[in-house]
Amino acid sequence: MENSNTHINNSSTPEDSSEDLKKIVLQYLKYWPWFIICLVISVSIAFIYLRYSTNIYQTNAQVKVLKDQSGLDLSGLQGSSPLIDMSKVNLENERAILKSRRIASKVVDNLELTSSYYKSGSFKSSEIWKNERPFKVEWIDNDSVYDVSTPLYTVVFESLNKFEIRNPKTDFSDTYTVGEPMNVEGYPLVLNFNPDYNGDITKLEAINFNFSFRSTSQAVSSLTNQISVEPLGDRSEILNISIKGQNKEKNEDILNALIDQFNSDGIEDNRLVAKRTEEFVIERLEYLVSELDTVESGLASYKSENDLVEIENNATALFGKSTEAELRVFELSNQLSLTRNFKEELTEQDKYELLPARIGITNDNINSFTETYNQKILERERLLISSTLANPSVRELDKLILQLRKNILNTINNYIKSLEISLREVQRREREFDSNISRLPEQEKEIRNIKRQQAVKEKLYLFLLQKREEAALSYAITAPIIKVVDYAHTQPSPVSPKSQIILLSSLVIGLVVPFGVLYIIFLFDTKIKTKDQVKTFLPNMPIVAEVPQHKEEENKVILPNDRSSIAESFRIMRTNLNFLSVKNRKDTTSSSEVVFVTSTTKGEGKTFVAINLASSLVSAKKKTLLVGCDLRNPQIHNYLNLKKEQIGVTNFLYDNSISIDDIIIKNSVESLDLDVVLSGDIPPNPAEMLMSSRFAKLIEEAKQRYDYIIIDTAPTILVTDTILISDYADITLYITRSGYTDTRLFPHIRDIYDQKKLVNMGVVINGLDETGINAYNYGYGYGYGENQQKKKSWKFW
Repeated sequence: MENSNTHINNSSTPEDSSEDLKKIVLQYLKYWPWFIICLVISVSIAFIYLRYSTNIYQTNAQVKVLKDQSGLDLSGLQGSSPLIDMSKVNLENERAILKSRRIASKVVDNLELTSSYYKSGSFKSSEIWKNERPFKVEWIDNDSVYDVSTPLYTVVFESLNKFEIRNPKTDFSDTYTVGEPMNVEGYPLVLNFNPDYNGDITKLEAINFNFSFRSTSQAVSSLTNQISVEPLGDRSEILNISIKGQNKEKNEDILNALIDQFNSDGIEDNRLVAKRTEEFVIERLEYLVSELDTVESGLASYKSENDLVEIENNATALFGKSTEAELRVFELSNQLSLTRNFKEELTEQDKYELLPARIGITNDNINSFTETYNQKILERERLLISSTLANPSVRELDKLILQLRKNILNTINNYIKSLEISLREVQRREREFDSNISRLPEQEKEIRNIKRQQAVKEKLYLFLLQKREEAALSYAITAPIIKVVDYAHTQPSPVSPKSQIILLSSLVIGLVVPFGVLYIIFLFDTKIKTKDQVKTFLPNMPIVAEVPQHKEEENKVILPNDRSSIAESFRIMRTNLNFLSVKNRKDTTSSSEVVFVTSTTKGEGKTFVAINLASSLVSAKKKTLLVGCDLRNPQIHNYLNLKKEQIGVTNFLYDNSISIDDIIIKNSVESLDLDVVLSGDIPPNPAEMLMSSRFAKLIEEAKQRYDYIIIDTAPTILVTDTILISDYADITLYITRSGYTDTRLFPHIRDIYDQKKLVNMGVVINGLDETGINAYNYGYGYGYGENQQKKKSWKFW
C-alpha cells in the first residue's frame, strides 16, 4: 500500500507560512478571555505579594588590609625598614577573622543585637533601630533568658505609663508599668522609655510594637551567616563586606562596628609583640646597670687607694688602637651575650609563645625568621579561636612553626660560632697591643683599662635605653591595620523583593500558563477543526460542502423556507453535486443519480446530512427518495418521528411478496414532499442481505421513479456493508465531523479513495463552528435574506 504521507503536500511558500502563522496566532487568540483572566490573577497576586512582603536592603563596605602595622624597626638606626610594610597579605585568613564568632560576639555585645524591635503597620511589620524605638527592654540576668530565644511579644500602650504585653501563640496577656521589674512567662525584664526616641512619646496608644530576645550564641550565629566577605577582584587586596537586612541604619551600624572591631583586634596583636620585646630589653638593662655600677665603683676605689685625681692625657696612639680593639671585643661580647640570651629564651619558653623581635642582634636572618615566627604564632592563635588543634590548617601551621624554630636555632648556632671566631681574633690583636703597652706605668695602665670597660658598658647601656624607648613607643602606637576604602553604605532600592522583576514575571506567567495549557490541549487534540486540515490530509478529494454546527433548538430537518446558515450549506451541497463527475454511471440512459452518504464511524452526522440533503433536493422540485441502508444501527426514524417497527429495506430483501410501494412512506415530513424508505427490522446477516438481487431490484425501481436516491449507509471502518454495495452509487458523500473525526482515521479514508472502494467520492465537513477562526465560512456567513443577523463588533474574535 502506498505510504499515506505521500498524499500530504509538504511544499510551502512564504505566503503559506504566513497564513499558517496567522492561523496559529488566531487559534490562541480565540481564547483571549482566558489570557486576560490569567494576567489579572497573576498580576494581582504579584501586587499583593509586594504589598505584604518585607523589603530587604543590602549594605556594603570596602576595606584594604595592611600587613605588619607595628611600623618600627628595632635593630638600630642604620638599615631601618619603612614605617608601613605594604607587602602581600593573605586575604583568606583575613576573611576568616572577619567572619569569626569572636569578632561577631563583640559586635553583638556592643550593639545589643540580642534584642529585636518591630513596629506593626496596617499590612506588615517593620524592624526599628536606635532612635526609632520608643522603648528599650532590659533583660535581667537569668539562665532562661540567655539559653533560649523568647517568643515575639506584642506591646500595646494603654496610657503613658501603662502597657499590655501579649503573646498570641499562648494567649498570654498582662498589664505592666513602665520601669517596673516584671516576669513575663518566666522571663524577667524591665521596659523603659528610650530617651533618644525621635517620635512623640505621648502618641503611642494607636501603635502596636513587638520585641523578642535571643541568646548571644544564636545572635552570633545569625550575624556570621548574614555577613558576606569577598575580595573585590581576583588581584585585588580589597575586601567587600556586605549584609542584608530590613533596616538600613542597623545594617550600616553593624558593618561599621565590625570594621572597627577587626581593626582594634589587629592593633592589639601588634602591641603584644612590642610588649614582649620591651620586657626583654628591660631585663637586659637591669643586668647591665649592675655591671656598669661595678666598673664605676672599681674606678673610684682604685683612685682612692692610689691617691690619684686625674690620669694625664699622655696615652699614645697605641692606647687608641688598644681601646679600639677592646671596644670591638666588647661589641662582639655584647652580640654574643645577646645571642646566647636569645637562644636561652627560645629554648626555655613554651613551644607556641611569641619571641622578642629585633632586640639588637645584627644578624638579619635571625631577625627575619623571628618576625615570621611571631606572625605564624599570631595566625595560629586566630585560627584556634574558631577551630581545634585537629584542624588541617592548624596542624600545618604547627609543622611550619616547628620548622621555623629549628631554622632560628640553626641560624643562632652558626651566628654564635661566627662571633666566637671573630672574638678570638680581636682578642688576639688586643693581646698584641697590651704587650706593647706593658712598658707604661702600671697605674696608668690600670686606669685606662677601667675607663675602657666603663666606656664600653656606657655605650651598651645607652643603646639599650634607646631600644627600650623604641619598644615602648611601638607598644603605644595605634596605627590601623586596615585602610577603609568605603564605610557602610546601603543601596536605595531593596534587593528583595525586586518589584520590577516580580511584576514582569507575573506578566510572563499570566501569558505562559494559558498558552501552555492551550498548547498541551492542542498537542493532544487529534480531532479535525478546519477545512484546511481536511485538505492537508485528503489533498485529492473534493470538498462538497461545509455544514455548520447544528443547534439543539433548531429543526433537525431543513424546510424549504428556512434561511439559516445550515440550510444554505445544504443548498450549496445540492449545487456542488452537479460538479461531481457522473460519467461512470452504469445506466447512462437514466437521469437518476444514486447518492451514498457514509462516514468512517458512527456519530459523524451522516444520517443528518442524508435527510437534509434529500430535503434540499425536494425544495428544488426534485423527486427524491431517502433510503435507510444502515441496517445495523438505523436512525432515520428518530429524525422523522416515524415508528421503528415499520417495514423497510430488510423486509423487502427477504420477503419477495413485498413490493417497493409497500415500503415507501409518502410525505414523511409535513409540508415536504419527501419519500422515505426505512431500514426495517435489524437482520442477523445484513451484509449477505445487501448482496442479494433484491437490493439491485430496489435500486432499479427507485431510479425509474425518482431523480435522486439518497442512501444512508453504514460506517466504513466498522462494517463492510457500504463497500459491498458501492457499485450502485453514482456519487459517494463521505462525512467528516469537526471536533469529532480523529485525524488518525484519514489514512483509512485515503486508502478507500486510492483503491477506489467507493465511487466518485466527495468530502462533507459537518459540525463546523459558525464563529471564530474555525468557522466554516471564515467570517462571511450565509443568510443574505431577511433573517441575516449583523455580527456584533465585540464578537470579532
